[in-house]
This record gives sequence, C-alpha cells and structure tokens, in this order.
Amino acid sequence: MKRTFLMTLAAVAALTMGLMAQDVSFDSLYNSLPQPVAVSAPAPAVAAVPQDAPAAPREWLVMVFINGVNDLGILGFADKSINDMEKVGSTNNMAVVVEYGILGVTDPYGGNRDLNFQRGSKTILVTQDGDDSKITSQPFYTSNDADMGSAANLVRFAKRGLRKFPAKKVALVVWNHGAGRLGIAYDDASQNHMEVDQLGKALAQVKQALGHKIDVFATDACLMQMAAVAYELKDSASVIVGSEETIPGDSYPYAAILGPLAANPGMSAEALGALMVDAYGAHYHDNVTLSAIRSSALPGLVPLVNAWAGAVQNDPKAMAAAVSENTVNATYNFAMRDSKDLYDYLTNLNGQLAAGSAARYQGARLQAYIANTLLIKTTVMPSLPQAHGLSIYIPEMRYNSANYEKLAFARDTLWDDFLRAMMEERLKP
Repeated sequence: MKRTFLMTLAAVAALTMGLMAQDVSFDSLYNSLPQPVAVSAPAPAVAAVPQDAPAAPREWLVMVFINGVNDLGILGFADKSINDMEKVGSTNNMAVVVEYGILGVTDPYGGNRDLNFQRGSKTILVTQDGDDSKITSQPFYTSNDADMGSAANLVRFAKRGLRKFPAKKVALVVWNHGAGRLGIAYDDASQNHMEVDQLGKALAQVKQALGHKIDVFATDACLMQMAAVAYELKDSASVIVGSEETIPGDSYPYAAILGPLAANPGMSAEALGALMVDAYGAHYHDNVTLSAIRSSALPGLVPLVNAWAGAVQNDPKAMAAAVSENTVNATYNFAMRDSKDLYDYLTNLNGQLAAGSAARYQGARLQAYIANTLLIKTTVMPSLPQAHGLSIYIPEMRYNSANYEKLAFARDTLWDDFLRAMMEERLKP
C-alpha cells in the first residue's frame, strides 16, 4: 500500500530526535504529511446487526488483516479504512471482521499527536455507524503478542473469523505495504514480513480450515498482481484481486465495495472480484491499476509461457530482440522497475518480429489467453494504457534467483530459464 511515506521505527525515532533538537514538535511533522480523506458512500438498504452472529451461516464473511504497524498507522490510514467499513458494517448476510494492529497516534483525527505503540492486535466485528471521527466497532478478541508480519498470525485470525462467523463464501484481504515477489505485510516493530511462499502456505491452511478455496483473496497493498505471486496462491483462492502498481494510502474504497455486497449477498466470487475492480477505478479515476484473476486459469498459463520461451530461445533474432535493453526499457514498469506488464512486453517484442515467426505466434497466443481467459476484470485508465492487469519479473541489472526460484511459477514454467538466458546474453561482448 502506498506508499509515499515508508518509515521504520528507527526512522521515526531519528526524525523525532532531530525535530526535538530543532525545537520542532512531532505535531508539525504529522500535520505536514498528507491526511486521510474520508470517503462518502451510501449505506445499503439492509439492517446493520449487533455483534452476536445469527445461528445460520451468512452468505459472506469478509476478513481484512490490517497491518498498520508502520507509517500507514502513524498517518491514520488504518483507522480511515475501518471507518470506511463502518459506513456499511455487518449485516445478517455479511460479517465484516478486521484484525487491527497499529503503530499510530492517540487521536489521528483530533489535536493530540502523541505516538501510540499499540501492543498486539484486536479482532473486531465491524458494525455500522455514522461517525467518521473514531472507530466505534468493538473487539471480540485481543492478543498481546501478535506479529502483524507473521503468516501464522494471519492464519490464526482467519480461523478465528471462520469459527465465530461461519459463511457460505469468504473474502480475505491483506492490507499493508506490498513489494510484489519480495513479499507483503511489513511490521516495523517485529521487523518481519510475509514472503510470497509463506503467504501461499498460510492461504493453504485457511483453505483447509474452510473446507474449500477462499472465494476471493485480495491484496490491498502495492505491486502484488504479479504472475509468480498469483500462481503461488492459485490452489487456495478462486479469485485473486490485486494491483500491478502502487495503491494510494486511502486504500480500497471499502464502503463502495461492501454496500453493493450487503445489498446483493448472493453475489458470486467472480462478481465480487469485478465489483472491487470497478469500485476502485471509479474511486480513483486515474493513475491506478487493479485486476481480478480467475485462478482456475493459471495452470493454463504454464504451457503457453513455456511454448513462448521455447520459440524465442530457438530463434536467435527473436532472442536478441527479447533481451535487448530497448525492448525491456520500452515495456511499462511499475514502482519496482523489474516488475513489468507482461502483455505490454509481448506487444513490444512482437512488433519487432516477422509475421510468420513462431515466437510472434506464441506471444499472440499468450496475450489472448491473458486478456480473454485469465483476467476477469481489469481497470482501464487513460493515463496507464500499457497496464493490462498482470506483471512479471524482468530484471534490468541482476537476476535474484534466490528469491525468485523458490516460487512455484519458476518451478513449473520456463520463465526462470529464459531470464537466465537473458542475463547470459547481456554478458556477451
């Protein structure tokens, strides 16, 4: 998740000491930073419910793991997201549950700017209210030792929600900073985060507890909609929602997502994924990306990637064009420069290949599969015409094999072989 201000505890301490030396308060530092903006959305025409769950399973359980133990908590974005959810709250057919861990200020919407080091985390059933100035939903569970960068803690939270609020369909969201293939959920207190393979194992445990795939898994965090990330999660979630690019600090527009879901709880997993993409695009209007992936189509990506890699490596002209700096640099990259849009990369390469080329043919097949089969929905932004919903790892300088080759995508496809061949080509005189 954004974002713009990524500050560790050490950085906060250093800044604070520096400010004290200059006789400047933390108040002025905080007030100089962007403040959360409330998002207004109409509440659904459904009755909000109190904390006790109905006897029968609900249609939906929406669980959001909010790791605000970093600058996102300090800047008030964690509280803003929960206040946004409270515009809708839980209903008889939809339970909204949040794991809330925060490093923040005592009153991010008032005048007090004292740092607040919350110990552990709270599990909250979100209830409806009309007060944007504070969180009124009450916790039903507290923990003094929760590490918000721990995949094990994510599993415990999910199991807790599943036991207390059984539902026919489940959505799980991880809210925090994201770094694509490098991981998600950075906790500045524990200095821990979830590697992508750890996240995959955690979701497998949630799936086992649930008895079927998680219906929708979403990352409210930057840069996570990568081929290798989605592929790691494919066996545990039916729909995977995420962004190729950075996500603004204000995060997902939760009221605009939960309102329609509460009004139409019979919504399918794919319909909810499409709703999330549409609501996000309508809220931010420009300079963002979000897409929903059909995980059942991810295995079909493997033979197409392998056919393309084989065709390129068997054609010296195609290989030279594929690894050239001009092709790679012309491909749209996101905030992490080695995270590049796969569809756009194939477009740039195909434009340099002869019409009868096997590599061009395989590239077109792969593009068609991404657009017509893999993606349920993606944002279409005039400012980002080269973002097509799925990014891939293409290193510019150094190939990080230790991080990348432990992932299932590298095991099952020839993409890592292609990247190693690319590095070898670049070393040639």
